[in-house]
Amino acid sequence: MRTAASALLVIVALLIAAVAGPALWMQKNVVDQAGFVELAGPLGGNKAFQEGLSAMAADQAAASLDLPPQLNDLAAAVISSKARNIYTDPGYAQAWSDTLGRSHKLTFDAAGNKDVQGDILIDIAPLVGLIAANVGTDLGLTLPTPDDVVVSLEQPEAAKLLPAVSTLAGWSGWLAFAAVGLLILAVLVARRRALTVFLAGAGLAVVALLWLLASGVVESILANLAVGPEVAQQFGVELGALARQSWQGGINATFVAAGVVALVGVAALMVRRGRTT
Repeated sequence: MRTAASALLVIVALLIAAVAGPALWMQKNVVDQAGFVELAGPLGGNKAFQEGLSAMAADQAAASLDLPPQLNDLAAAVISSKARNIYTDPGYAQAWSDTLGRSHKLTFDAAGNKDVQGDILIDIAPLVGLIAANVGTDLGLTLPTPDDVVVSLEQPEAAKLLPAVSTLAGWSGWLAFAAVGLLILAVLVARRRALTVFLAGAGLAVVALLWLLASGVVESILANLAVGPEVAQQFGVELGALARQSWQGGINATFVAAGVVALVGVAALMVRRGRTT
């Protein structure tokens, strides 16, 4: 009876752990604004993504900057030029981080509001402000910039997932606590504790392997969810790759933890056998 109860506890603990790991990652890297900015930050240096972003920033800057009518034609060419070269500006890194932070808040606020149709939103006002400063320098003007320049990436299907992601991420800590607690209880209940510890480690390695296999599938899903504007497709593809790379660290750590637990179990088995001989 104790053996069956212990085995059941280990299985349930591993199942919960299989969900808790991704949930913890989502809480840290998707739901948390600072974590998302850190995760998506490298996108700002991606050459393919920069092209689409610069075109979007140029269009929005031309539409939102309050220019004297006589300078419209000249400014259009200057704006386009400055947008293409915005990535060399010393203030670009901070402007891109601010853009990600603003966009995260807008998107998750919309996802949590049942009265509006959620979407993936990006507020590029910091980038437009950077372009305006450069254009103003060339034209000898001080250009007022809008407080926000919100662009929809037209990803309603992806936005529909955000409430579920937020809910699951919010439970991540409790899930991890439950998984660890059940594993400890399984060891305490077991008649052969050393063997149970070894099997728990082996099971944890299987969970990590499943995560490794699933990470490629998730990357593909994120890439396929991104439809519509080219910049949105690039955002989905590149963000999926960054997510997989980030999650790899958690997978590797879990493999190490599984190996340590399994070795503890093996060591305990060897000690026990030594005592019985």
